[in-house]
Amino acid sequence: MTASVGIIHVHSSYSHDGHDSLEALRDFAEAQGIGFIGLTDHAEDFDADRFSEFSARCRQVSDERIRILPGLEWRFSGYPGLHLLGLGIKQWIEPKTPAEFVSHTGGNAGLTIVAHPILPAYRVPDEVLAGIDAIEVWNGNYNTRYLPDPKAIKLYHDARLKRPGLVATVGPDQHDLHNDRRLRVQLSDADAEPLAALKSGRFANRGPYLGFDSAVSWTPVQLALLRALRVGFDTVERTQERLSRYLRSRARS
Repeated sequence: MTASVGIIHVHSSYSHDGHDSLEALRDFAEAQGIGFIGLTDHAEDFDADRFSEFSARCRQVSDERIRILPGLEWRFSGYPGLHLLGLGIKQWIEPKTPAEFVSHTGGNAGLTIVAHPILPAYRVPDEVLAGIDAIEVWNGNYNTRYLPDPKAIKLYHDARLKRPGLVATVGPDQHDLHNDRRLRVQLSDADAEPLAALKSGRFANRGPYLGFDSAVSWTPVQLALLRALRVGFDTVERTQERLSRYLRSRARS
């Protein structure tokens, strides 16, 4: 078992669209050599009592080899696409605005993250950027497992100019363990407390074919290459989608 390797941004069957029980996720972690899973189930599916049960169940399925860390994903009326993650939540909270999320998670969460910035078109409120711990620069659901999001990386680098302690993370946004997008975080110290290590930047991000440190310390040439690869990849993907829609329409006609 590799205690230093983990996955963050994972949904269990406690989410309305999650397929996997906590026990199934634990078995998956054991089979894959993963030491911890940071859950981010949908906050709208919870109340105080259900969150208490959820946290207790996470403790029950965890042991010294594998830790299942309770966390939630919040969305907010009036902020389309803006989703904020709180991992290692200690007490139930009900933030109504992004500013309340930042306020209520201070001291109550091990790690807070702006999820998939592509959804809010990379518009993140200043009060969030001033208080969040991390920005997810590679989401396996919206950016695919192959390449990170260069626009999210730019958002991160711009925000980090004001807050050097801000870190960049990857997450599979996993709802079904049978679709493993193989995005991992690897701690520098296997004995470290996972969320504390992530918050302090003592980790690296890993994908199936490339990886980077917690600050995405790439050269301008590397970033330019990523942008070019992303454009090419997205063009191919859109072409495949159009072809698939055309073939389905032909089959129906």
